[in-house]
Amino acid sequence: MSSDPAVPAASGEAIGATAGPRSSVGRVDKPASFAAVLGNGPFLRLWLAQAISQTANSMVDFALLLRVSGVVDYHNVPQANTAISLVILAFSLPGVIFGPFAGAVADRVDRKLLMAVVNLFRAGAVFLFLLIRPEWHVQTILAAYYAITFLFGTAGQFFAPAQGAMIPELVPRAHLVPANALFNLTFTAAQLLGFTVLGPVAAKILGVDLLFFVTAVLFFGCAVLTMTLPKAAPRLALPAVGEGGPFRRLLADVREGLIYILNDPLLIRAIAYLTIASTSFMLVAALGPAFVTRVIGLSEEDIGLIVAPAGVGVVAGVLLVPRLVRRFPREAIIDWALAGAGGVLLVLALSRVLLGLLMGTVPTTVETVFAGGLAAILGVCNACVLVPAQTILQERSHENVRARVYATFYTITNTVAFIPIFFAAAAADLFGVVQVLSVVALLLVFVGLRSMGQRRSDEAVRWTRIRTRHRQGPEAFDPPR
Repeated sequence: MSSDPAVPAASGEAIGATAGPRSSVGRVDKPASFAAVLGNGPFLRLWLAQAISQTANSMVDFALLLRVSGVVDYHNVPQANTAISLVILAFSLPGVIFGPFAGAVADRVDRKLLMAVVNLFRAGAVFLFLLIRPEWHVQTILAAYYAITFLFGTAGQFFAPAQGAMIPELVPRAHLVPANALFNLTFTAAQLLGFTVLGPVAAKILGVDLLFFVTAVLFFGCAVLTMTLPKAAPRLALPAVGEGGPFRRLLADVREGLIYILNDPLLIRAIAYLTIASTSFMLVAALGPAFVTRVIGLSEEDIGLIVAPAGVGVVAGVLLVPRLVRRFPREAIIDWALAGAGGVLLVLALSRVLLGLLMGTVPTTVETVFAGGLAAILGVCNACVLVPAQTILQERSHENVRARVYATFYTITNTVAFIPIFFAAAAADLFGVVQVLSVVALLLVFVGLRSMGQRRSDEAVRWTRIRTRHRQGPEAFDPPR
């Protein structure tokens, strides 16, 4: 048997909001606002490390797609789309393979040290891209890019669970909602900034090689920044000699994490919410270029006219969520957002038909503005799902198992994400982008409405149980015969 401290079973109360440096973040009397969480020095440094590393990660993503696309075009490689899609696969596959183990490692080592090592490994992997020479054989070049990308993505799997599990260590429970909102806002903003702005600009001005060098320096800076965080002692002891070896211990840790999740229906629901939202919006992102070109009639370069409003919507949603959770239950907000996102996506998919019924001939400018407005609303709905669901995930996860819970979530999401990567575009080519988007929209509406009904039914059952535990009056008994 392991010498690990027992992981308590999930109960009806949230038990995940512990604070690390109690002297500086243990107070809960501050207002739950962005100013309050950013006034927390350790959290501020963790947030900066996330913002810089995610921006650099998105810049590397863009540079890799650009470099592999250039190799494919230069060497006239057949099945060009397959060659490029393998880069996306190399990014995503490590999450499926190493995700659960990454959480187990994050629960057994100093999390700040783990994040620093991961960023150093990322910097080293990016430097390896610079060693690939264009005079190599084309298959060798592509294989080298895929292999290094796989290593780069593997390192990232160990960063996310450690970072997500460390947030409750640095902020009190009352600040979890704005802290998660800020991290979601930063994650989205960094993706947009790195992939659509800084990556293209840097590649054009500096060149891809110098872009790789700059991102490697950024990752090194993030490693230094994370080392300034408070020491995060491992929640579980390292396995002792004779416990069956480290690999068997890791498997046991993964099993413990899964058992913990399966024993908490609310935790399962939070992970399901996050997975559904992430996968649905990845499907929309995968079909975005086809929708812009085939339905609206714009060029692929104009996809920013739709993506930018969606990013603005995410920002607005993140700012709105802390106010909503003060007035409404978080589960209700998530259900409304899922159903609302489905309805908005359906209108977006049928936008040309609906505008045609109203206006006859629809100018491209009008359709673009209309689609951009709907994309902004989708961004708001996205934030209203992700922020409350991540907060529930943190609160329902005990500190001894929190990183493994996060790792399980990332593994499930990355596994399901293969659907948009490999099948969305093919389905759009076969059935049409409007039809596929409409099906996704109807599924979101169904999930949201189904969850609303289930939640109300569960609440009614709870109230029935409460009433039957009290002494009942004469009207509760059958009259004598």
